[in-house]
Amino acid sequence: MARGHGRILTSIWDDADFLALDERQQRLYLFLISQPNLNHAGLLPLTLRRWSRKAHGLTSAELEKRLQALESARFIVMDDDTEELLIRSFVRNDGVWKQPKVMGAMVSGALEISSRRLRGALLAEMDRVPLDELSDEPTKSTRGTGPSIRSQVAEHIETLRKAFGTPEPDPTRRGSGTPSAPPSGTPSDTPAEGGPEGSTRGRAATHVRAAPALSPSPSPIPSPVEEGGGGGSDRTEPTAMAKQQRPDGLHLIPDDFHLNDTMRRWVNATYPGLDPEFETQQFISYWRGEGRRKRNWHEAWRKWVADSAKRASERATRPPLRAVSGGWQPYREPTPEDRAADLGHF
Repeated sequence: MARGHGRILTSIWDDADFLALDERQQRLYLFLISQPNLNHAGLLPLTLRRWSRKAHGLTSAELEKRLQALESARFIVMDDDTEELLIRSFVRNDGVWKQPKVMGAMVSGALEISSRRLRGALLAEMDRVPLDELSDEPTKSTRGTGPSIRSQVAEHIETLRKAFGTPEPDPTRRGSGTPSAPPSGTPSDTPAEGGPEGSTRGRAATHVRAAPALSPSPSPIPSPVEEGGGGGSDRTEPTAMAKQQRPDGLHLIPDDFHLNDTMRRWVNATYPGLDPEFETQQFISYWRGEGRRKRNWHEAWRKWVADSAKRASERATRPPLRAVSGGWQPYREPTPEDRAADLGHF
């Protein structure tokens, strides 16, 4: 269920780090906090074009600059490969850590994170949860006594640690798993020094919702350039890639990007029933039309397929009719354009 409000601590207006931002960056932070699809882990999809429509005259390029400023100030952490954004101190500043049931929802939301960088940042935040401030007295109910609030919250944190394991090194080498020093207790928790080595500039992603029972953690798809050793038609031509490569590592989708046997086997094994040929054709057509750059197109393709499977599962359980103004109308199957917009592929 979408959130109906966002919680803003009044102490944010006494926070030196927040006051150091300009008014446009402050507004953006408040905008992110109040998004209806922000989950209990502080995770949001990056949908720049959609967000830019929320203010007259705002462009995606300008919005991206403001996001970079928030990331540099450590209010958020982004990953452009997985296209996700984490409001770093959300779990503590929203009071999620004080409520065992909400912490359980936080763990569920956190498991939707694809980025190793964001997972590392969230685990670092768990180290800062002040468990000693929670009651250690056994809880009481009509069924008797139960574990204390502190032990319940600690158990949820341990569950998250076991699920994430030890975060692997950041594949983009643009920041560490621990993005900042211990917090000062202010709303931004921004340290006085240090910082990530630049912005990962996330762009777009799917809505973050509870995933259907498809495959909670699909097996990683091998890169086609690593398969078979001999290459053949499944190997991406490095010279073509180098021609469009930029210093920041972002590049257009390669002209010879196509579905190979490794990718097809991964789709068939992970998401049975999904048409890998159709999804790949839609993926290539959409991103070539957009002319956008990414650092890892095979990872972007894998995420596209996972999103498609998720949407297919949701459509399967959706009622055949929907209520609109003026009465019930038959449900219309989304067009590719509707699907791309609904998934946030902008």
